[in-house]
Amino acid sequence: MALNRDAVFQALFDLITNDPRAAIFTMTRRFLRSVDATKLEQMPALYTFQLPETREHKGTGLPPKRTLRCVYVVYYGTSNPDEGEPSPLPATLLNTAADIIDDIVSNPGNPGNVQTLGGLVQHVYIEPDIKPYEGLLQQKSVIVFALGILVP
Repeated sequence: MALNRDAVFQALFDLITNDPRAAIFTMTRRFLRSVDATKLEQMPALYTFQLPETREHKGTGLPPKRTLRCVYVVYYGTSNPDEGEPSPLPATLLNTAADIIDDIVSNPGNPGNVQTLGGLVQHVYIEPDIKPYEGLLQQKSVIVFALGILVP
């Protein structure tokens, strides 16, 4: 069967956004808006976009090992720091998003602990770095997750 890339990315988006824990996100889109174009009342907002995929050829006549990649970005808004300490703290909000996405993707509840998107792919995983950008001097904070998707 031929790879349907869009079906894979949509299945991952559905996995994350249909989980009850993702109800904390006011806006979810498969299209990235800039943090400045996202209003505070639309936050927390969850966006995703694709990255370049990689292909590794093991030999003549063998199918390539393919890794699709995407990024999930969460924007949070907090009270104005000029009015005192933000409540809740930006780090607390970012850590909550990290916990939710990490748990949805990394703990599929099967004995092998392998996220296959219902058999569509071999495995989905969060790549090594989760990058938080805590908005200490402004009202908006960002956390960025890169995900790898191994496909047969």
